[in-house]
Amino acid sequence: MEEPTSAAKHPCQAACAQRTTVDPDDELILPKHKRVIAAYSSNAAGATELHLHYGEKEILFDEPELFAFGEGLARQSRFVARTAASWGAGYDWLRVRTLLETLLEEGVLRHARATEPEAVAAAGARRSPLPRARASAPRTWIELEAITGELTGRPLELGYLESIVPVYRIAHPALDTEGRQVGEANVFPMQLRLDVPTEWRTCPYAGSRYQDDLPMNVTALRSMSKHWKHAMAALLRIRDSYLRRFPRARAGWTVGDLQRVSSLALTLPAYLLMRAQDRVENGELHAVLSSLYRVVDGVRMTMHRMLFTSVNEPFLSPEAPMTAAEIYAYAERNTVFLSDHGVCAGPKAMIEEFLRVLVDGQPVEHAEAAPLDAHAEAALAQLDPAFDYCLHGLQAYAVVFSLWPEMARAYERLMALAETWPEGGSGALLGFRERLRRSVRFLRSASRMKTEEHRIALERAYADMYAQCASGLGSASSGLPLAERIAPVGAANHAGAAARLRSLLHRCSRGTSGTQGAALDSLTDALMDYFRREQATVRAASEIQSRINQLLGRTPPVRPLTGSDLALHYRLVSFHYPRQQLQDLGGRLPYLGDELEGLGLRAVVTGDAIEICGRGDP
Repeated sequence: MEEPTSAAKHPCQAACAQRTTVDPDDELILPKHKRVIAAYSSNAAGATELHLHYGEKEILFDEPELFAFGEGLARQSRFVARTAASWGAGYDWLRVRTLLETLLEEGVLRHARATEPEAVAAAGARRSPLPRARASAPRTWIELEAITGELTGRPLELGYLESIVPVYRIAHPALDTEGRQVGEANVFPMQLRLDVPTEWRTCPYAGSRYQDDLPMNVTALRSMSKHWKHAMAALLRIRDSYLRRFPRARAGWTVGDLQRVSSLALTLPAYLLMRAQDRVENGELHAVLSSLYRVVDGVRMTMHRMLFTSVNEPFLSPEAPMTAAEIYAYAERNTVFLSDHGVCAGPKAMIEEFLRVLVDGQPVEHAEAAPLDAHAEAALAQLDPAFDYCLHGLQAYAVVFSLWPEMARAYERLMALAETWPEGGSGALLGFRERLRRSVRFLRSASRMKTEEHRIALERAYADMYAQCASGLGSASSGLPLAERIAPVGAANHAGAAARLRSLLHRCSRGTSGTQGAALDSLTDALMDYFRREQATVRAASEIQSRINQLLGRTPPVRPLTGSDLALHYRLVSFHYPRQQLQDLGGRLPYLGDELEGLGLRAVVTGDAIEICGRGDP
C-alpha cells in the first residue's frame, strides 16, 4: 500500500475548458511560496529538465529557453504579471501570459484580488491531527499472540513476530522513560497508539512541509533537542559498528548501506525490548534511543522509498551511491517530510547535521563534556547481537515480501484462465471470478506489484537485501541466494493435495461440460503452482525465525507457520490507515488463500505440507 501524487504538468501543454485571463497589471500570488523546490534532472533521452515541486503538484519545464522562467517563478511570492517577461531573455508577453494562465488554471498561482492574505501564523498552535486513540494501556509486541487475536481474530505465537512485523517497526508501541511511544503519531498499527499529551504547531520551515495543513509535533522536537548530542554520539557508535561488518561503505555509502545502517539504529531498541534475558521493560527504554529512533527512521523511510516505489522517480538500485545532500533533496522532492499524521518537526539545520554525522562521520562537538550515562552505554554494548537481530530480521522481510510479487503473478494467471469460463458456469465459480477481478484491479492500480517491471525491481531489491545481510552475518546465515532459498521443490504430498483440490473444484462446478472440466484442471494446476511457491517461502521464513528465536532466547513456537499467517501483516496494515483512505486505495493487499473461501475451500500451507480442506472439514 503508496501516497497519492499529482501528475507532472507542462505549462505549455495543460488544457482547460475555461481559461482564466491575465492582464499585464494583474497582481498574482504564489501561495506558500516557500514550499517550491526546484530541481534539474535528465530524462530518458538524456535531455535536461527543470522540475518545480509544489506540494502534490509537479511543474515540468523541458524547453531550455523556459528554465529562466521556471527559476524566476520559484523565487516569487507576489508579483505583477508583466514582470514575468523579464525573468528570462527575449520572452514575449503573449507567451508569458499563456504560461501564467495555465498556472492559474492548475491552482499554482492565484489572483491577488481573489486571495486572502497569506497566513502568518507560522508558529501558531494547532489542534491534534490524530483521531482518538483506541488503546488505553501501553503494549509491546511481547504480547503478539494477544494483539493479533484481538485485532485479526487469528492469534499468532511470539516466535513468528518478525515474519509479520518488519524488525524496524517492532519498537513502535513501546514507551520510553519520558512516557512517550517510540513511534509517536506513526505507531504501527494505529490500534496500539496511546493518547499522550502533545503540542502541535504549524510548520514554519521552507520546503515541502511549509505551513502544511498537517502540523508538526513540537513535544517530540523538544525531547529530541534535549538529547541531541547524546543521540548523535550514539549514532556514531552505530555507524562504526556498521562499518566494521561492511567496510566497503567507507569508500562511499549506497542506498542499500543506508537502508541497513538506519535499520540497525531502529532495531537496537527492538532487541532490548524483545530478548528473553535482561529485557528492557515497557516504559524503561532510554530516551536517547527513542529520540535517535525518530530521526533515523526518516532515513530508513527515504531509502525504502528509493528502493521500493516509483511514483515520482524511478526505482534506485541498492548499489546506487548516495550522499547526505542527495538524501535531503530526494526527501523534499518526494514529500518524505510529510506523513499521514503530521510533518517532520526537525529544522533543516538539525537534519543536515544528523545526515553529516550518519553519512560523513562528522564528530559531535563537545561530546566529551557530556558523556553517555551508564544505561545508554549498557544499551550500546549490545550492538553486536542487535546487529545480528537486525540482519536476520531484514532477511525475514526479504523472504516474506518476495511472496507478494509471486502472488500477483498467480492472480494474473488465474484471471486469464477465469476470463475464458463460459457464463453458464456455477454461481460459486462465477463469484470466484468476480473476486479475482476485484483483487486484480487493486493489484494493478494501488499496489507496488502493478506491472511485471515493478515486480522484477522489487525482487532485485529483496535479493540484494538478503545477500548483503547474509554477508554481514557470515556463517550465521545460509549461503544460498534468495532465489534458491524460496524456489519451490516437489514434496510427497503434492500429488494428493492436487487431486483433492481438483476433486473439490469439480464438486463446486456441479456437472460441468468437458470443456469446463479442462478449465478446472488448468485452475488446479495454477493454484498448486502458487501453493508450492508459498510453501517454499514459509519454509525459508520458518528457518530464519528459528535463528531469531535462538538469538533472543525465545521459547520455540508450538504450531508450524502457515502461508495465511504471513498475510497477517497486511491485516495489521489495514488497521494502520483510516477507513476512508483504505477505500480510496481500494482496500488492503489481497491474499490468494482468502479467495478460495467463497468456493468453500481452504488451503493450509506449511513448510512441510500443503493441505486442501473442503467445507465441513476440521
